[in-house]
Amino acid sequence: MSENELTVFAISDFTGKTAETILNSVAIQFDNDRITIKKFSDVSDIDKLAAIIDEAMQVDNILLAYTIVLPELSAYLENEANRLDLPVIDILGPMINSFSQALDQQPQLEVGLSYNIDYEIFEKISCIDFSLRCDDGRNLNKLKEADFVLIGVSRTSKTPLSIYLSQQNYNIATISLSPEVIPPKELYELPSEKIIGLTIEPEYLQKIRENRIKLMAFNQGGDYVSRERIEEELEYAKEIMNKIDARIINITNKAIEDIAGEILNKIK
Repeated sequence: MSENELTVFAISDFTGKTAETILNSVAIQFDNDRITIKKFSDVSDIDKLAAIIDEAMQVDNILLAYTIVLPELSAYLENEANRLDLPVIDILGPMINSFSQALDQQPQLEVGLSYNIDYEIFEKISCIDFSLRCDDGRNLNKLKEADFVLIGVSRTSKTPLSIYLSQQNYNIATISLSPEVIPPKELYELPSEKIIGLTIEPEYLQKIRENRIKLMAFNQGGDYVSRERIEEELEYAKEIMNKIDARIINITNKAIEDIAGEILNKIK
């Protein structure tokens, strides 16, 4: 690994979402392509920590960051990291100590306590943020982190579906298909069961695009709304979907929530 690349282990004795979200918020300030965040959740004993530390020793440029509440586990991690000269960050500890001093009260130190209150809200925010950052082929380096990827031609409801599904606590990415653009190689590296192909009847898509042109106040849509072009795009998309063995859903005249229900049924 290059000296300019960094691997961060996000270690938690619960879901790891807190550590992962904070680290992603920091990473976005830098070149994300050079930062890899690997999450370790439910780390509840020293044996699991020891295995993670052994793995960290095999990485050239490593940073350990943790949200571990139990003192015996965090102490072990700190001691081992210092002994092995591994950089380590306690994400929650300093804040817990500051609260304790200010309130003159000992913390409960219960794993996952905060999630009893706001875990669902936190999860939704995290998933929505992911889906917005990975919409329309952006941040392809994050594609493998998606729960599933929506592909299809323009105006097949990929983005509305991604937002709707992200509110159901799914990380969604979307990629548009067009005959002039070769699909990214990252798409072919995904397991086929994670890829959902959205198709539509050509006459229905033509009406959607015509309405879009009117809303945008364009005088004419050219090839974008021509039946011949639309059929060409759909045929090309079908070839790609079949090539990667995507799960295909016809969205013609269906509401977003109904399409989302079909998607969730297909991935179960």
